[in-house]
Amino acid sequence: MTQAELSARSGLGRGHISRIETGGYKNPSQITFERLARGLGLGIVELRNEIRGETLETPFETPEDILERLKLVTPISVPVYSNYPFHAGDPTEPVEYVYHARTRKARRTVEGYIVHGKCLEPKITDGDIIVVDREASIDNGDIVACLIADQLRLGYLRKIADELWLENGDGRVRFEECQMAAPVTEIIRRLK
Repeated sequence: MTQAELSARSGLGRGHISRIETGGYKNPSQITFERLARGLGLGIVELRNEIRGETLETPFETPEDILERLKLVTPISVPVYSNYPFHAGDPTEPVEYVYHARTRKARRTVEGYIVHGKCLEPKITDGDIIVVDREASIDNGDIVACLIADQLRLGYLRKIADELWLENGDGRVRFEECQMAAPVTEIIRRLK
């Protein structure tokens, strides 16, 4: 498109357009910018992207991509149990469900448990719900839920003198005594 054609389409003078093209006009006014965009048949955002050298194309999304994106904003339903059924045995039915933010790696091993006792007060108290991920890794300092002698125990994982311990308000237990263990990823406290 020539400067004369752009001048006719935009309503801007040819000399004005020439100064813009050669860099003599560093910051055109909003009105000038809008007229230029209209004369070129572009939207304001498209013209700014063109000036900055950015692509105007939007990435193509397949229906599967759209569904995956929508899944990420939909929370997952987490079953909550009144006891800790890590061991094989009779299936246990959840007593309720809570909702947890979905991640790209949402797993089926995310479960909730009602806490009975006060061993980690004030952080976790009787009646709170803990959410655990049985496939997640456990690190020093994490709050861990585990089975010891078929009882749910909560505590902080501590490394003391090259040994791992589960520590809470009731004392310490060697981590190797835990039959099954999972990190606590969320604590839900209900108002009473």
